[in-house]
Amino acid sequence: MDGHGGHGERVSSAAGDGPEGPEAKQLEGHFAPGWQRHNRHFLVLSSAGKPIYTRHGDEAQLSTLMSAVQAIISSFSDMSDPVRSLSAGGLTIVFYTSGPLYLLAASDRGDPEELLLGELQLVHSQIVSILTLAQLTRIFEQRSNFDLRQLLGGTEGMIDQLVDRLDVDLGYALGSLDTLWMRYSLRERVGKALLARRPKSLLYAMVVSDMKLVTLVRPRKHSLHPSDLHLLFGMVSSRVFATGEHWTPVCFPRFNNQGFLHVYINYIATGVALVLVSADRDSFFAMTQCREHVCDDLATDDLLQRLADAAAQRALHPRELGVAGLLQLYYRNKTLVQHFGTRFAESVGDAQMRRIINTYKRLRLHMNKGGQKPLRIIYHRSAADAVLAWQSSSFELYAAVDPSMEVKSMIRLVNAVLEWIDKEEDHLFVVSPPSY
Repeated sequence: MDGHGGHGERVSSAAGDGPEGPEAKQLEGHFAPGWQRHNRHFLVLSSAGKPIYTRHGDEAQLSTLMSAVQAIISSFSDMSDPVRSLSAGGLTIVFYTSGPLYLLAASDRGDPEELLLGELQLVHSQIVSILTLAQLTRIFEQRSNFDLRQLLGGTEGMIDQLVDRLDVDLGYALGSLDTLWMRYSLRERVGKALLARRPKSLLYAMVVSDMKLVTLVRPRKHSLHPSDLHLLFGMVSSRVFATGEHWTPVCFPRFNNQGFLHVYINYIATGVALVLVSADRDSFFAMTQCREHVCDDLATDDLLQRLADAAAQRALHPRELGVAGLLQLYYRNKTLVQHFGTRFAESVGDAQMRRIINTYKRLRLHMNKGGQKPLRIIYHRSAADAVLAWQSSSFELYAAVDPSMEVKSMIRLVNAVLEWIDKEEDHLFVVSPPSY
């Protein structure tokens, strides 16, 4: 079912707001005006109806709502066709259940059901990354009404950050890694430093800046799934890890949802983090020595400062792509499973930014539903926005321009961008990551 329209109530079965940053959650219930003004909500509760997480408001103040959600899901639990979504007026509510956890997303922006379901699965993965699925299952088998907030305390900010970024970043929907634009020679030099100083207990080594990959070292026959790396990069970008050395257990759900790997995090330059992943919980000092060797290596030729300078730029401005009239663009390299996105032009406000990102997501869903003859190009135009989605065998491209631009001019602009990307590929992407 689609996520909007109609004034009745429909139930279908399985057979926004913008980024506000970590906020002090107000003690307000779901009837409070402050809670209702948000147009996207994410709730997590246990199968016993115990509140676990809400993006807005306070979990305890929403206990009545949580109980109602639990009752709705439980009433369908004995059926072979469990509840999946509910639509009432312009509100779309999507449910996702996994073991002892019940998750709900609600939106009045007309977000497609498939989109909200995918976002709920990412929120679930975020919780699993903190506790592991094995621990979650064991806790609720022993005590079905356990208050999971006792174990998630202090990590709500990471979940908040994920939910906010889902609204303004296409990268999660693309299922690929965002990369930092930088000179190929610098990226290669950093990769060589990581590989040369690899301790035996190290599985993966990477350098990350603001959710963007600089480079990584991995085993030849295995790589971490992009969704696991999204969770890791989100954790690294949290202010909790901004200073000092950190050694923390992390579950990578797509790698192994039953146990932890151990992650070392240290910012080696302004805005640039070194991330080392090991299966050995006792290898902290080996990771510290690795960091010291890498920093010593990169201290030559002023490479650490060059890294900081590249990180300070964060994302390219549309005009840096050599075209006029571009408001924003995402390009995904299918072979490398990497993408880059420009920042938005200064003329684009927060509401338009969220609207454009939402349009990208919708158009991508349409293209991926094409069956044996998928749509390759979709052009969307309204009074406020003009967006093009283009998918080939090797890339995906999403571009927004001023709605006054004619279609022919937009096609010429996009072709010029593709030529620029072809020339800049070595600087845009991690083309040949070091491996061992």
